[in-house]
Amino acid sequence: MRQMNFDLASLVAPYEPGAFFSDFWEQRHLFVKREQPRYYESLITAADLENIISSSDARYPAIRLAKGGNYYAPEAYTRNVKHGDENFMGVPDINKIFEEYRRGATVALPAIHRTWKAIGSLCDHLQSTLDHAAHANVYITPGNAKGFTPHYDVHEVFVLQIAGSKCWQLYEPVITLPHRTQLFRPEFFTGQAPMTEIELNAGDMLYLPRGILHSTTTAESYSAHLTIGVTVYTWADLIKEMLSSAIDDEDTRRALPPGFASRSEFRSVLRERMLASLDTLPAKMNTDRLIDSFIARVRGAHPNRAAAFRADVTVIDPTSAFQTPTEDRYTLLEDQDRRLLDFNGTRYQLTEPVARTLGAMCRLGRFKPEDLPEHLDIASRLDLVRHLLDIQFLTACKSAKFDGN
Repeated sequence: MRQMNFDLASLVAPYEPGAFFSDFWEQRHLFVKREQPRYYESLITAADLENIISSSDARYPAIRLAKGGNYYAPEAYTRNVKHGDENFMGVPDINKIFEEYRRGATVALPAIHRTWKAIGSLCDHLQSTLDHAAHANVYITPGNAKGFTPHYDVHEVFVLQIAGSKCWQLYEPVITLPHRTQLFRPEFFTGQAPMTEIELNAGDMLYLPRGILHSTTTAESYSAHLTIGVTVYTWADLIKEMLSSAIDDEDTRRALPPGFASRSEFRSVLRERMLASLDTLPAKMNTDRLIDSFIARVRGAHPNRAAAFRADVTVIDPTSAFQTPTEDRYTLLEDQDRRLLDFNGTRYQLTEPVARTLGAMCRLGRFKPEDLPEHLDIASRLDLVRHLLDIQFLTACKSAKFDGN
């Protein structure tokens, strides 16, 4: 089996991503039957999952047990291990986990993208491609068992069957494309018959738009599958951003009329004024700035994958020397009352003291933190230098080659 770097195209193959977005995304489920049991083996295998669980390294809540649609209390399968004066909390008790698993419990490994490199890289790719947040969970269910009871998710779902098989029952949605705040409640399922049943075998993929009710069962074979969830930003989120900016408009900051809540004659006034504000507000605001702010907040919410730990590091101090990049690689911008650094395709918003300090760095080219103007205290200057090193804006100079002159 060839090594595969998984991305969106490999998830939806043989469909092209363009066809997937036009025909399935947010519209209907997609079942890809591959007849390739080892399709995902370069992503993760059943043996990998057994090793993760058996090692006891995945402490609660990175390992959980569920049955009948409910998660176990952690005390049922974890323990605290004392080592000297320290307690290691939430250590999984493998014997208890295996005992409950044999009785039909599902073992879940939430947020496995944080600790498994190949899955983390896949989520990073999806996030950079879609600009929506991606996460990954693993679910392992024994044979002849029920998985989760009927429910819907408030995120897009890609189910990757790693090993074994599982039968999925899909039901008509009770709410189309629910917002992430519109969580499933048990009373939403009224016992309706499934609209379709799909058996996933190793190598298969199932895409479910958010809101599609689903439940699962296994037959003779156990099941191990990886769920990639994509939590989307919606038009409602962008509109909410616009409405929250209404406080920048003097008219919308004015008080509602005295007695507005107790006098019924004000109801029509409230309705008319509200609708009028919705008509006029967009013309009064800087929509480009609003969109930029929303995009910056979305990008800021994307978790940055930590770099590998390196032991060979030298602590920086006020006398350490650094070099800024050439001027063609970055731009310092002023947008009304905002200061921005545009570098490597990303914009960073700066406070005024940080912008002034960064400007001084760029004018000097090569510098030491102790030589910079005192717009920031020395500790803050060092923090700024560390951040600029992390994003590869700065490079460290050999002290023997730079004396500050």
